[in-house]
Amino acid sequence: MILFLFSASFLLAEDLAEQDRKSLVYKGHPPNHCCVDQALRVLPNGEMGVFFVTGGAFEPDVNNHIRLCRSADNGEIWQQDEEVLKLDGKACLLTEVIVHEETITLFVSVHAGRFDNWTVHTLSSSDHGKSWGELEPFTPLPRRTFIRNLYKASWGEWILPFQTYDLDDHPERSILDEGPKQCRNGVLISNDQGATWTKSELTEPLKGWGENNVAELSDGTLVMLVRADGTGHLLRSESTDRGRSWSPRVATDVPNPGSKFRLFNLSHQRIALLHNPNATVRSPNSKRQANVTRNPLALWVSSDDMQTWEHQRVLTDFPGMLAYPDGVVDSEEKYIHFAFDYNRHDVIYWGAALPQVP
Repeated sequence: MILFLFSASFLLAEDLAEQDRKSLVYKGHPPNHCCVDQALRVLPNGEMGVFFVTGGAFEPDVNNHIRLCRSADNGEIWQQDEEVLKLDGKACLLTEVIVHEETITLFVSVHAGRFDNWTVHTLSSSDHGKSWGELEPFTPLPRRTFIRNLYKASWGEWILPFQTYDLDDHPERSILDEGPKQCRNGVLISNDQGATWTKSELTEPLKGWGENNVAELSDGTLVMLVRADGTGHLLRSESTDRGRSWSPRVATDVPNPGSKFRLFNLSHQRIALLHNPNATVRSPNSKRQANVTRNPLALWVSSDDMQTWEHQRVLTDFPGMLAYPDGVVDSEEKYIHFAFDYNRHDVIYWGAALPQVP
């Protein structure tokens, strides 16, 4: 099936698609069948590494834990998976991976199997992921928060988006006691490369899983796109004070079925978006591990501050769920190298060729 997924994409191909690269990173199998929340990063030694959550048949599950696959040949062949973090009687979820100089830092959510009252931690390695230190509490946002993709602003600060379900006035209550999930978004800001953080103002509550990503416009305005379950599109908020406060969210014309996406700032004031451009929010053919509205998987690029998306390319529309792409742009901006999960049981590497500026 995976081989057909790769060959089917070539039927869509024009010049850029013919340059795309793709390979199987990991195929889920019992007892580690589930695959989710993968992130491709270039490790300090130059290897590609895909970090992902597996363990058990579903997510969330008390057996969920974090593993790593490496490639020394730019994604052609992936080595045997390695265990990164597995806890006895606790599940762990990967939400972000930061590679800075010689250090790899994972942001990890730890819970009892149902996301009832999870805590937020970091886990670091200074030897290319061969060994890992102790799991450390993330004190700026210690609980019921998911850390999202770091953005390094043009003025030098680090901007770290997050979604939180914490209740300052009822710290003892479980999120399951609240009824519908109420998400607030914000960012953490650091001017010392992550040594210390300050927290922005929070947005108004939003029902559902409000994963967010941040990009920078040509005038320095920060834009936050947010998943909005049940609406069929992404929401947008802006900050004109370098992330300290955020405008009320408004609807965009970017379709989204209720799925995580990824933004990248490129040179020449371009912004790239990896996502599922599908406004259908439910399908009777969807299963727990295969939400078929998360299809197709596409790459869009804007050169006018996200007012329009002049480059829109479907990477693959192979039937099934093509979910949660996350990766990096290479230094020459020829490719976005990323990983996604297929129906929650396979992790796929894709090198999507970027349109070049004349």
